[in-house]
Amino acid sequence: MRKDRTDIWAQLNLSQHDQEKIRSFFTEEVGINASFLLSNMHITVYHSRRPMPGVSDIKEDARVIIPAEDFRFMVMAPGGENHRAELDPGRRKVGVRIHRQSAATPEIHSYRERLTSYETSQILGGRMSSNKARSAFGARSFQPHMSLLRAGSGIDRDLKPIGAAFRQTLGNLTFDSFSIKVVRKVRTSSFA
Repeated sequence: MRKDRTDIWAQLNLSQHDQEKIRSFFTEEVGINASFLLSNMHITVYHSRRPMPGVSDIKEDARVIIPAEDFRFMVMAPGGENHRAELDPGRRKVGVRIHRQSAATPEIHSYRERLTSYETSQILGGRMSSNKARSAFGARSFQPHMSLLRAGSGIDRDLKPIGAAFRQTLGNLTFDSFSIKVVRKVRTSSFA
């Protein structure tokens, strides 16, 4: 039996210059091995697990500037924005979220709305449509975030001092392109 799946990803991509600043911060200031740093750092502004007629691949210039002071460290797991004993950052994926009062939030939402406008009742299939705070597909709540470290980095359990140093060191971060990727996957399964 063949089952096709389509994922749609919309992303604001961090400039190469600022990705290098983040790599230097982690390797030189925090002492993380470079192999644990993710490449292609970005904010996912929209993700759908359904085909959406009219949506196609694009990559265009953008200029969204977010001060490092607007980012808060988190473990990339449900509830990971709050310290929880069972979520060890050194063993899990780690990233940053953008706090809700950031001046960049309306701009991020404007990119998100470019995709939510394609959500029809047929695509939603009874789900509530996405809005600024809710996602129809995937994680229920929409919270702009960016993954930075792979699982197993050994980063300290207390992310607060690292977050303070990150905010003090990095200044503004520039997201210089916006992309939409339509990914079609063909999965096969067989029954004995």
